[in-house]
Amino acid sequence: MNPNKPAQIDTKPQTERPLPGDRFQMPGIFGKLLRENSETHDKLGELSLLTALSNPKVSREQYLAALKKMYGLYVVLEPMLEQSTNWGLFGIKFDERRKLPLLEKDLRCFGVLSDELTEIPVCEDLPQLDTLSKALGCMAVVEGSTAGATATAQKLAVSELGLKVDNGGAFFNNYGDKRNEMRANFARVVAQQNVNEVEFLSAGKETFETFYTWLSK
Repeated sequence: MNPNKPAQIDTKPQTERPLPGDRFQMPGIFGKLLRENSETHDKLGELSLLTALSNPKVSREQYLAALKKMYGLYVVLEPMLEQSTNWGLFGIKFDERRKLPLLEKDLRCFGVLSDELTEIPVCEDLPQLDTLSKALGCMAVVEGSTAGATATAQKLAVSELGLKVDNGGAFFNNYGDKRNEMRANFARVVAQQNVNEVEFLSAGKETFETFYTWLSK
């Protein structure tokens, strides 16, 4: 894994450019990111590791395998993303966006003790986040994944496992009812920055590919 230097940021006050209207709306660069990675996005949705979670008869073993895979990615990606820039300067409370504690909580519900977490294989091929625009591009993919996770959570809740926030389904429930609010807040941050589109899209592409390569192993 290559070390990533903290992104250089502009600490000067930014003129706020709120998203139009009161309804949630993503800036155009997000749509471009998804369009340019639609094939990888679709392939992610077809992975057996993830499609199994939509089956009402999903087994305990299948779900635990998915949790461990997600943990192996987030345990290295999330700290790197947090350290890539000072998110607090942009009004983003990174603590509220952590997925790793949710994964650890879910794994404990399935009998995985804290000292056993180190035995879970981890992803080593991660995106380079050495500029602010790259950090934002990576985070755009991570934040975007919460939509699919919420849909999965709804299916897990009515599966034979009956998974909710308090019995092993916290990770996929992520932000709960605050999902749109959290994503809109991040979108506003992107809209307020002088984003290098090439770097943003490049890091987003790398992040999509990281997700697919790791979860398909």
